[in-house]
Amino acid sequence: MAMNLVTTALVLLALATGIVALAPRAKIPAEVLLILGSLILSLIPGLPTITLSPDIVFLVFLPPIIFGAAYFTSWRDFKANKRPISLLAIGLVLFTTVSVAFVLKWLIPGMPWAVGFILGAIVSPPDASAATAITRQLGVPRRLITIIEGESLVNDATALVAYKFAVAAIMTGSFSLGLAVGKFILVGAGGIIVGLVIGWTGTQINKHLKETVAQILLSFLTAFAAYLFAEELGVSGVISTVTAGLYYGRWVPAQASAQLRIEAKAGWDLILFIINAFVFTLIGFQLPVAFSHLHGYRTSHLVGYAAIVSLLVMVVRMVWVFPAAYVPRLLFRSVRESDPLPSWKNIFILSWTGMRGIVSLAAALSLPLFLPSGEAFPYRHLLIFLTYTTILTTLLLPSFTLPTLLRWLHIKSDNEAMREETLARVASVQAVLNGIEKMKTNGAYHPEHVNQLERRYLRRLETLQANLSNSAFSPLFDEDAQRRRLLRAVIHEERQALVGLRDDGKIHNDVMHLVMRELDLEELRLWTQRL
Repeated sequence: MAMNLVTTALVLLALATGIVALAPRAKIPAEVLLILGSLILSLIPGLPTITLSPDIVFLVFLPPIIFGAAYFTSWRDFKANKRPISLLAIGLVLFTTVSVAFVLKWLIPGMPWAVGFILGAIVSPPDASAATAITRQLGVPRRLITIIEGESLVNDATALVAYKFAVAAIMTGSFSLGLAVGKFILVGAGGIIVGLVIGWTGTQINKHLKETVAQILLSFLTAFAAYLFAEELGVSGVISTVTAGLYYGRWVPAQASAQLRIEAKAGWDLILFIINAFVFTLIGFQLPVAFSHLHGYRTSHLVGYAAIVSLLVMVVRMVWVFPAAYVPRLLFRSVRESDPLPSWKNIFILSWTGMRGIVSLAAALSLPLFLPSGEAFPYRHLLIFLTYTTILTTLLLPSFTLPTLLRWLHIKSDNEAMREETLARVASVQAVLNGIEKMKTNGAYHPEHVNQLERRYLRRLETLQANLSNSAFSPLFDEDAQRRRLLRAVIHEERQALVGLRDDGKIHNDVMHLVMRELDLEELRLWTQRL
């Protein structure tokens, strides 16, 4: 049994790896290819039945996803855009949840209200991954990306808290709106407190760890600790994990060594890839099971339900986004003065980026199998089917139309990120030049070496300052780029020489890896150095 599970997991990852490998060539977000791959997988006859415990799905998949997204969130930009983010991540999520519940109750009159709210909560949070992959590639104003990412971070917490309330209503058979609102506030506030405590504890422990492997492992453990402790205390594990991730991302980078930052990024990227790959391909195995339990529905009805729910979540977003942008500025003078109205084009693109993804899939797969009475959880397979079709629709339509829309609307990057990057590099180079002036006087270094270093950084400063001009053109830019290409070519020759020495038995394998690591770090620096 264990061997079958391991084999199945490896097959799932192999399939996902093959699918994702096509993403750069196809210039399509990996999530889109994964969902299409899962659709193809579900059509293959004779697939094995794979059923994971719903609790395992939630516990294993969600904490790393949420913690990782929070860690890399810019706290400065998040605070600067807290009003639009809150309107989307809280207001729109709840509006979508209620809208889906009402429409589903209308479509299927005998369905309990709580089941409609479950589906509404599952499909209400957009996932920023696919949207930002497209918008970053094509270039859009930085604030638009910030709002999309900030919304995706907080809306998961809102939706999953609402989801748990709706599932609890089905499991217990009772629901009180007043009690639910009060508990919503209580579990949210409790989650924030627990997240801060766990995040602070993690950063304090991290200060005393010197081994990078231990520090990376601590970050993973912090994600799960934030979720588990909060759930044990009866507060929101999702909100706790978001809070811990934000706190961790705020303080740990300043504590971390260069090696830790590089290795931790690689480690987290790998874990998040495995989770995404596993969940998206796992749904391909789940769909035939769900379809086999939908024999009581006509095919035309199922297609109609899927189309209506998918269209509804997209329309509801548009209905919400435009008033959310205009109404606060009409009602409050302070908002008008501090935050001028963005272009309607940007608002439209924001309304069109409501792609659903990994969190919705994980929530659907984590639906309980049975009620406390032993009966099957009502409408479980229909909810999985509708969740999948909603994700499929909201991923495919925007993904394939966004590039065209951005070109038609002439939406381009405001170069704010590039300008900030240049300013940061200018400040760094100036700090180096100040340090060099001190080196000239203390006599600890050979004067010619110091002068060579100073000439190098003065040239670098000239290049950077030229790129801050209004024309954003540097006469040294092409020369600088050629220099980097030349250095990468030289590094390639060095690497080939090392491999040759190892293959000829002239150096030990450990020596090759030691020197090659230095070359790899230098090449990485050259690739990431854009100015």
